[in-house]
Amino acid sequence: MGKESRFRFIFRTILLIIFIILFIIGKDKIISILNYEIIYSIKIYHLIWLYLMLETVILIIPYTNNHSYNGKLFLKHYRPVDNYDEKKLQKYIKKNNKHARSVFVAWIVLNVVLFIIYYNYNLSTPYIFLIFMIYYWTDMFCVNVWCPFHKLFFKSKCCNECRIYNWDHVMFCTPLLLIKSFWSYSLFLLSFFAFIQWEYMIKKHPERFSPSTNKKLQCKDCDYNCRFNKMKYLRSKNYISKKEV
Repeated sequence: MGKESRFRFIFRTILLIIFIILFIIGKDKIISILNYEIIYSIKIYHLIWLYLMLETVILIIPYTNNHSYNGKLFLKHYRPVDNYDEKKLQKYIKKNNKHARSVFVAWIVLNVVLFIIYYNYNLSTPYIFLIFMIYYWTDMFCVNVWCPFHKLFFKSKCCNECRIYNWDHVMFCTPLLLIKSFWSYSLFLLSFFAFIQWEYMIKKHPERFSPSTNKKLQCKDCDYNCRFNKMKYLRSKNYISKKEV
């Protein structure tokens, strides 16, 4: 989606690699590192909690959300199309809602299976963190490399139009429900609030979520340095064929 997104993808890739190495070397090391006291009883997991909380807070406050792909629920990212077709909008929203329900069910089933495995095999806490790290990394993998939701469900043109973009936090925080702690529950609850906020705004202001009614979501007004825009540029210069876009 841009330099910031690519940086996050690289950063999370490095974190995942380090975590997997530590997981292989010794699972207890992970717990020891997370509980390492830095200063004044502040531990490493406190800082991680604070970082993830801030990530979500920035997402749900209009003033701090500066990107249309995860901020299109807010008025600041809405540039209305004049005399748009209301029936076309409702058809678009209805179709996307149907696919969103399919994704939601698939997500629930996947995590129920993982939770059953966790309890049946009496797995330790590091396994939860491993699932979380994989989810956390996959979030940026979908944005920067390949997105199954885009390909298999919505078939939207890009992340800027994505129907479920702000589901990411509640998705990667789901495994934390297995950890009985204020820190894990608070992360999930805030991410769940972001999910509810997103769904409520789609219901209240569907016109902000469609490129046919919001100019900010149209390719011609998009200046994000994403892989789709790169493809369009290469096609315009005849470097690649239309079929390759």
